[in-house]
Amino acid sequence: MVDILLKRYLWLIDTLRYRGQMTLAEIIDAWECASANDARTALNERTFRNHCKAILTNFGIEIACRRGRNLNYYYIANPEELQGNSLNSWLLENFSLSALLSEHSALADKILVEEIPSGRMHLSTVLTALREGRVLRVSYRNFAGRGFDARELEPLCVKLFKRRWYLVARIMESQELRILSLDRVTVMELSEKAYSYPADFSPSEFFAPYYGIIALAGVDPVEIRLRAYCELPGYLTSLPLHHSQEVIAQCGEYTDFRLRLVPTFEFVQELLLHRDQLEVLTPDSLRGEVAELLGKMQQRYHDA
Repeated sequence: MVDILLKRYLWLIDTLRYRGQMTLAEIIDAWECASANDARTALNERTFRNHCKAILTNFGIEIACRRGRNLNYYYIANPEELQGNSLNSWLLENFSLSALLSEHSALADKILVEEIPSGRMHLSTVLTALREGRVLRVSYRNFAGRGFDARELEPLCVKLFKRRWYLVARIMESQELRILSLDRVTVMELSEKAYSYPADFSPSEFFAPYYGIIALAGVDPVEIRLRAYCELPGYLTSLPLHHSQEVIAQCGEYTDFRLRLVPTFEFVQELLLHRDQLEVLTPDSLRGEVAELLGKMQQRYHDA
């Protein structure tokens, strides 16, 4: 039942987002033939108003009414909530894609999507623990074989990065922070123990100085300047590496970008991904690290 209602809420938000203001009759007609309405249920005025209230409560999105002489038009009164809330945006984009693919199910063999590893199976348990303030009992093994068994963790947030779900949690006994890949969890159980979510912890602020999922305590962000060649400037402009990224110089052959973050292992990996189209200008320490890695890579091929 919850899934059905969520689908209705997302459909209503998505429809008003793309079509703008609509009369109730137009909304009802649109719902009748919507791919999300696979059970072909009817939508009446009372149900519509209940959906509007639930959307405001659960998503913070207000569906308002502009009254006219003969017709009333409904619209999203605070569209900034869609841009400013990353979870709402993510849910809506995924719903829109799901609806689009459902409408073209006959092309299933011609539409290829990326798989997300099995970490999804633990996601529901983590979200329940976050919602109810309950401690998790977790056993974990990383790809190197290191890990722990039946450790009690206090969940703080989850993050999706490069097709893997990650959990940020505190070890209950030591209060030490850990970041775990959910697809490497071997056992996860909800305990009856409760915990208090720290008032001073903000997931977005926690990850703000970083690219990716690795967080280095006590390491300050630094200013990084990158030079992009060929078609890479357009790619980086349309899909920035980090929220701090800005263009500082442009010419026919290259574009220079400035970022401010902690240069973690994952960030260096991302730089190397762009091959000879990306150059680190500053700081010298990062430029030297990338040059050293390139030298080691070259040596491997010379030794082969």
